[in-house]
Amino acid sequence: MGKKLRKKKRKNRNKKLRQHKEINAISKQIENIDLEEKKDDLISRLEDDILCHILSLVPLRCAVQTSLLSNRWRNLWRKAIEFQGTIEDFPRVITSVLESSDRRMLFHFGQGSILATIKDREEVNLSFSDGGPGTFSLFDWNLELNPQTPSSQLFSCIKNIHLKSVNKLTSQIVSSVISKLQLLESLQISECKGLQSLNIEAGSRFQTLTILDCLQLNEIYVLAYNLRKLVFQGQLPWFCLKCSPNLETVILDFRHGPGYNPFACENLLCLLMDIKHVKALTVSAWLFKVPISKWLPSAGAIWVRNDFVFNNLKELCWIDSSMGNQSSIATLTSFLRICPFLEQLVINVDPRNYCSPSWGGCSFWKDYSNRVASATTLEHLNVVKFKGVLGHEDEILLAECLAEVASEELKLMHVE
Repeated sequence: MGKKLRKKKRKNRNKKLRQHKEINAISKQIENIDLEEKKDDLISRLEDDILCHILSLVPLRCAVQTSLLSNRWRNLWRKAIEFQGTIEDFPRVITSVLESSDRRMLFHFGQGSILATIKDREEVNLSFSDGGPGTFSLFDWNLELNPQTPSSQLFSCIKNIHLKSVNKLTSQIVSSVISKLQLLESLQISECKGLQSLNIEAGSRFQTLTILDCLQLNEIYVLAYNLRKLVFQGQLPWFCLKCSPNLETVILDFRHGPGYNPFACENLLCLLMDIKHVKALTVSAWLFKVPISKWLPSAGAIWVRNDFVFNNLKELCWIDSSMGNQSSIATLTSFLRICPFLEQLVINVDPRNYCSPSWGGCSFWKDYSNRVASATTLEHLNVVKFKGVLGHEDEILLAECLAEVASEELKLMHVE
């Protein structure tokens, strides 16, 4: 029995030894396989910054497809800050940007590029390159804001968007993206070469519209019931503002003069009527210096009315090329007479401001303001602020003229 037991134990030891050797051999094989795999996949072991730079050199579609390679590559393409592609890939780029709370991305396509920046998932800035002289052409742009159709959760979080240098080539694809922004509250459009006509229809969420330095723009139509603030800087276009009873702040910086010919006082009159209930207004003085002959066709439209008065206006910024002559001062004081509750006046003297012919310039407004508000005294106005260059003698002359329509305690002060 003892001999058989020893033999059995020896047999078990040999069996365990063989098993151990087999396990060691398999482990070495696995280790060799891992080493070979690591040697073959040197790219995946590179740092994210380097891999993102590599992805920026391939088309966007190929960059997205790398997410299928492995877990290492799954979300790597979303970290890249530069891409190549076609203009049709633009919506996918925007989607990628929106997935981060703060992101900056440069997207290159055939005839230009787009710099997209997002802040706090609510504000998006899209700056387009002009693509060179070959891409410049006039275009009309229709924008529908706050659509009723449902959109993705990413697009629904955007409240503010700034569009810079949109051209004819990129306008349609931008429109398709904007049409998904249900909660959009603020839109800024700037430096859009070739934009000659802009049509905006917005829902109840939309509150602020800013248009800056679109030099070819000569026609604007805005339908936005809940619009609270309107900012325009550039040449005076044909302006149609419909159904905006909630406007509170309007900036009409037309210091570059009229943007269409012939100039029509009828359209300007309609615009002034649409904004007469605002609380804060910035306006170019030359609008009220247009020769009386220009106003004659439309003068009767308001001459027979006594309600063309800015009764809600509290703050006025008056932009003029000079305040050193009687005509400029008379134009200002005639306008002040139809602002009976004005509290703050800022006079911005800018020599670059457009200067219209002054012959008979303010006669119409002076006569009208004297008729409807001859007894008006600006009791709430006690401080006038100046910006720009104003000589000492001009300041004295202006103070004397303002004293005729304002309180005796009126103070004049310079600001930067």
